[in-house]
Amino acid sequence: MLMSKLFNKTILLFLAAIVLPVNHTSAQVLPLLNSFRGVTYQRPVDVSWPVLFENCVFVTDSIAITHSYGAVFRNCTFESRSGAFYVADSGDGIILADCEVRGCSELRFSRHPGVSDRNYITGIKVNGDECSALDDQESIIEIDGLELGDVVTAGKGGPMLMFMSADRNTLRAGETAILRLRGLEDDMFVGWRSSDSLADMVVDEPFVCRVTAPEHITDNGTIVVSAYTEYGLESACVLKLEPETEIIKQEKKSRKRRK
Repeated sequence: MLMSKLFNKTILLFLAAIVLPVNHTSAQVLPLLNSFRGVTYQRPVDVSWPVLFENCVFVTDSIAITHSYGAVFRNCTFESRSGAFYVADSGDGIILADCEVRGCSELRFSRHPGVSDRNYITGIKVNGDECSALDDQESIIEIDGLELGDVVTAGKGGPMLMFMSADRNTLRAGETAILRLRGLEDDMFVGWRSSDSLADMVVDEPFVCRVTAPEHITDNGTIVVSAYTEYGLESACVLKLEPETEIIKQEKKSRKRRK
């Protein structure tokens, strides 16, 4: 029931957004918001919106799908004809559950990964060997033993994502960004963390967080803000830190003197 409600919310969020599909002339185009079972694909699949693949086979040179807007692969087999295999050319929110990858020496989720990407695995084998998420791979979450993993492997759930948005993505010294989460049940626990210990973080509501940049920024940098649930879903957002120019510093000094 929880997965069904969350999946429906996710679908509505996707329908409310304007998304430009990836143009890929050699890809197979699938209907939107659908599931596919027992299909063999001989080339990359062009998908728009969330999709579920179950007991499918993907034979590919490098990628299985062109872009992920939230894709679940359950009991699927990937046969790669190259050393590195990428589940998607771009995007995240991918769940690999009880799948097997053959023929490659390296498994990656995206050819163009982002710091805020979050993907999930459980019961994955690469060339016959068990594959697990490494401690230093924050973008890959092992969901074995979590509620998300139990629901997905039981065949009860489709694509799932929670979304984090910020009212501003670039901060100067002392400035604040408000981050919000969407796509979760109202009573779901959310934890927040920041990659920068000097940034001030205040949780106003369960799904709303304020992040204030340090008072002194000398170089360009980033803050990665992450949110996580006991259920297993995670989301992240990257805030850029920008040093103040000499002109802005002088303007601040002038305002202080006028006060």
